[in-house]
Amino acid sequence: MIAGVGALIRRERLARDWSLKGLSHGICAVSYLSKIERGEADPSPEVVGALLERLGLAWHDDAAFLSRAHDLLDRGYDAVLSYDEAAFPALREELAELAASLEASPLMAQATLLAGLLDKPIRPVDPELEALFDARLLGLQRLAQGRYDDALRLNPCAYAYLLAGANAYESGEKNYAPAIDLLRRAYEQAAREGRAHVMLSAKVCLGNCYCNQLDFENMEAEYRVATRLASTLGQKDLLRTISYNTASAHAECGRFDRAYAFFSTLDDPSALDLHKLAVCCEGLGRRDEALAALDRVPGARREVRTEVGGDLAGEFCDLVRFRLEHPDYLRCPEYGQALLAVFARCRAELPIGFAAFHLPWILEWYTANRQYRAAFELTRDFPLKLPAAG
Repeated sequence: MIAGVGALIRRERLARDWSLKGLSHGICAVSYLSKIERGEADPSPEVVGALLERLGLAWHDDAAFLSRAHDLLDRGYDAVLSYDEAAFPALREELAELAASLEASPLMAQATLLAGLLDKPIRPVDPELEALFDARLLGLQRLAQGRYDDALRLNPCAYAYLLAGANAYESGEKNYAPAIDLLRRAYEQAAREGRAHVMLSAKVCLGNCYCNQLDFENMEAEYRVATRLASTLGQKDLLRTISYNTASAHAECGRFDRAYAFFSTLDDPSALDLHKLAVCCEGLGRRDEALAALDRVPGARREVRTEVGGDLAGEFCDLVRFRLEHPDYLRCPEYGQALLAVFARCRAELPIGFAAFHLPWILEWYTANRQYRAAFELTRDFPLKLPAAG
């Protein structure tokens, strides 16, 4: 049978709310149509043509169209596997132009999956199409479904290791070892496949893993490689992300002078940048400069690359202002309540790095108020590798 035609017939029949009997009447037996739809029969071109005609569909399998479609799909899947997101918008436009014809062609399943992989977040296709996939495409379908072990078994490519590693990183609050292993495999496999964008993303995510653990030596080693790759590939946004994460980690560890060198020189600081600048100034004893930074927050742009809403960013800043305006803040229950509420929201709503950033002040509060057990349990939840002094 022509690849994909049965799935197309079933989809279009259901979209019209037609029964098997209604579509097959005068063309073939109901049971035979059911087998066609399931891919279990090899109907003649005449039967297929009659079914498509009744549905008002034209089957696109001429050589010129298939040549153009194969070229688009080849370029599309190469961009996906290379994690070249800059190419995605143009590819989505090309797919949209050919969508109607692709949906009534032997390439329907491949095109539908590619469209899902070009979305953000990626999305799987109808499981009924899986019978038309080879192992490579089925592996990508499993990635879109979040079934990472199956995806790696079917298609152990660099892209699969990267997505599996990124998922492990996002869920690795207490243990980043699985993420680190997967991301190292992603980098090594990408080097063999020649996929520079995957190499870059793997190194950035590896640096993030170590950043969240405050493991400065490994963080900076991974970020150095990522910086070289990002510079070569012209990824200015990633370069800024690397610098931001490094400076934030310095601030988190009390290395305020190093963090200040970054946050004080930004041309167009976001609300989060100004929050970090205020923290640095607070740590360096520059109270007036810290308050001036906080005063700029209401008019500052919001950071679209994070999930931090304006209300939570404002709560971050309110905590710093409270400490600056109340030298005895560790004796103020309202400060502790606000601090713990912000920390709880960070853990529930944001990547773990945001909660980790507030950890020193949480531990300070617990210790000052003799809540030693709570402090101990928190350090078990955040097994950070603190840097040596200096």
